Parts: sequence; C-alpha cells; structure tokens
Amino acid sequence: MPNNQGFQSKNALMESSFVSKTTCIYGPSKIKKNSIIDSFVVIGYPTRAKTNQITLKSEIQLPIEYLYDQISTGSIIGENNHIRPFTTIYETSLLEDHVETGTNVIIRENCQIGSGSIIGSSTVLDSGVVIGKKVRIQSNNFIPPKIVLGDNIFLGPGVRFANDLYPVSSRLVTTIVEDNAIIGIGAIILAGITIGEGAVIAAGSIITKDVPSGHVMMGTPARCIMTREEYDLKQKNYETSQN
Repeated sequence: MPNNQGFQSKNALMESSFVSKTTCIYGPSKIKKNSIIDSFVVIGYPTRAKTNQITLKSEIQLPIEYLYDQISTGSIIGENNHIRPFTTIYETSLLEDHVETGTNVIIRENCQIGSGSIIGSSTVLDSGVVIGKKVRIQSNNFIPPKIVLGDNIFLGPGVRFANDLYPVSSRLVTTIVEDNAIIGIGAIILAGITIGEGAVIAAGSIITKDVPSGHVMMGTPARCIMTREEYDLKQKNYETSQN
C-alpha cells in the first residue's frame, strides 16, 4: 500500500530480499535475485505521455501511487544489480545482471543496459539509449535518445552527445560509439557520428566527423594525434614510471 514507506505493486515479481522499504515499484516490474535496491528508488515510473493523461481525469480520487501502478508496464532489473538512492528507472527499461548506478541517476523509458555496466551519479539516460556490456559512465553525463554505446566503453565525467543536426528539428540521428572506445572528461560528440572501435577522445575535444578505429583524437575540432597502440604504450610507461 502507498504510505511513507514507499510502494510495491502486487503485480511486481520480487526475487530479491534486498529492497528498501522506501522504494516505489510500479506495474509488473521484475527485481531479480540478489539485487540491492536502496532508499527512495523508483522503478517502473510511467512515461510522460501516461502521467499527463492522469491530469485529464480529475474525477479519479485514488492515491497517485495506485494510478501509476495501473498505467505502468514495469521495468526489469537483472540479478546482482545495485541501484543506489534517488535513482528513477522508467517503465520498459531493461538492466541486465551486475549493473550499478550511482545516486540521482535517471534512466528513461526503453533503455537497455548491458551486464557489468556502471552508471555514475547524476547521469541521465534519455529514452531508448542502448548501452553495451562492461561500460563505465562517470558522473554528470547526459546521453540523449538515439545514442548507442558498444561494449567495454569508458566515458569520463560531463561528456555531451548531440542528436540533432539542426536544432530544434523533428529528425534525430543516431550516434554510435563502438567497442573499447575511451572518451575523456568534457568531450562533445556532435550528431550522427560514429566513433570507431578502440578510439580515444581526449578531454575537452569536439568531435565533428567520424573517428576511424584505433585513432586518438584531440582538439577543437579534434584531429588525430597518435594511434591507440601508441596511446596504450604511453599509458603503460606512465603507470610504471610512478615507482
């Protein structure tokens, strides 16, 4: 029942016993084994289109939690996940196994997050974002619709993606980051770009065109300054030189 202790839908499938009493879980959401759901998390939150319809039905006197529960199609949280406080996961999103979020994360509807991925605090994944396996997204990132991230990608804090070549238009375009890429703090990726496998984007760079696999890019606009092989060698030498 809705109260100051949160809300748990009767239609939810709860396989984990590690769910805070302050969590709100709407619709036929699934919380799989051994997942930790911390305080004040919301799972299965209805889309804007659905919640807007509620205000048109002023005659309905049910508590808002019951109304959300009736209209939500739920979310799926895999096994061994850790969803930290004040995270909101909208309906129809899927988090595979061993996914972690920081605090104050928003995951909008129809997102897919692969197993072993980490979503940093105060990050927003807008609707339909696809994230592969073992992706590490640091804090304060905004990832808009039509962004696809492959496997084993690193995003530093404050990376910004665009998805519209002529804002504000009705046509959004897809931006793709392929497997094993690294994107440094504060980089800007313009709309419709593909960042190739293993590419590295230096901090603060602006990417205005496709990046070939294995290239290291720096600058505004970014240009290639070395290969990934050279980068990895420099990284190895840097790590060993501290001793």
